[in-house]
Formats: sequence, structure tokens, C-alpha cells
Amino acid sequence: MTLPQAALVCALSLALALSFSAQADSTQRYVLDIKGMICSSCSSKVKETLLGSKGIESAFVSHLAGQACIATTGAFDASVARAALQIADYEMTAHVAVTSCPDELKGKLPDPWETRSKGLNVESISQGQPVDLKAKLVAGSYTIIDFGAPWCAPCHDAAELLVAYLKLHPDVAVRAVNLSGETPEESYQQPVVAQHLQYVKGVPWFLVYAPGGKVLYRGTQVDKAMSSIDKHRTRAAKKKS
Repeated sequence: MTLPQAALVCALSLALALSFSAQADSTQRYVLDIKGMICSSCSSKVKETLLGSKGIESAFVSHLAGQACIATTGAFDASVARAALQIADYEMTAHVAVTSCPDELKGKLPDPWETRSKGLNVESISQGQPVDLKAKLVAGSYTIIDFGAPWCAPCHDAAELLVAYLKLHPDVAVRAVNLSGETPEESYQQPVVAQHLQYVKGVPWFLVYAPGGKVLYRGTQVDKAMSSIDKHRTRAAKKKS
């Protein structure tokens, strides 16, 4: 974490801590409607900030629902929380006391492609079991092998970028390897990791193949994965002309 980021987290933690009075140990829960969480990494940022604040026992955050559910050890001052969230470029538009956090906010995280693959040339080829990648390449197309996991915020962000790219380029297919598991420790114990990611530090991880099977890119950056395809496509077009 950089110094400015650390200062921001400290400022948010202090502001939220001031919103709780020194009451007894009774736990109270609130659902907050929050605008500005446009990606999964936003959920992680908001959750990390809330959990680092004094008085908050737990926090569930969903950028898809646009909500957070917190459990506190004291009274909740909405005006202070609203001001603190604004510092981080988020807007709390409403809050309500609840007896328990909604299931949709604390349920199992979806894999990066679970809600994004419809209508696209995307197929899940592994949920952690070994897989022959070359047997899954799409004939006549560029194939991106996308290794990701439900808990991996950058994996979800990369999938969003790939959705837009696939819509513009019908000659590209994605074959997804999902490291299913609720934690990194669980995911990295799966057989497909030892098979294909033994020397890789983490996910997301991309392998890009040209239509003829040549590897164009290996790495963690989705923009470079897409760029490798664009460059190869341009070179191929020049050879034909």
C-alpha cells in the first residue's frame, strides 16, 4: 500500500470510528446503499476500509448489488459514514437497520465468467481439475486461456474488459479455467494449478494462442493479452495484401 493510500485508509477509519458511540456489546446491523462501486475491486476496497474501522465487527460488500451490510458494536451515525465514503469517491444514498445481513450480500462469490459469458464465445474448461489446453483451442480463432478465481477482484475486472473485446472481435474465443474455492489457499491446492501454474505467482493469468496454435502471450495483464492479438492480426493482414 502506498503512503497516500495508507493515509486515506487511516482517514476513513477515523471518520467511521467516530460514528459509533461507546455503548454495550449489543451488535447492530445496517445495510448501506452505496453508489460508485462499478467494479469488483471497489467491493474489496470498501470492505477493507470498513473492516479496518473501529466498532465494525463484520462487513459484506457487493458491487453488483451496490450495497454493504455492516455489523457494529454501537449506534450508527449515517452522516459521518456518508462523509467518510465521499472521501473515497463513493456515495451512501440510504441506510436501514436490519436484523441480519441479506443472503445476496454474503453468498458464495460467482466465478469471473458466471454472469458474463452469455452470447459470447466463452466456455469454462476446468473448475480446478486437470485439462489439456491444446485440446481446447478453437480452430480458426484466437484463443485466450483465462485462469481466474471467484475471490480475485482483478480477475473479474479482466473479464469485464474481455467481454467488450469479444463483442468487437468475433475471431477471438475465451476458454476459462476457474480455480474454484472460497480462499486463495483452497484454490491453489487444485490439480490444475500444479499442472499449468506451477511457476506462476497468482491469477489472473493469461495464455494467448494464434489460430495456428502459436503462443502469442503469457502473463498477468489483460491489456497486453488483447494487444498481442491485435498485433498478430495486423501482421497477418499485411502478409495477405
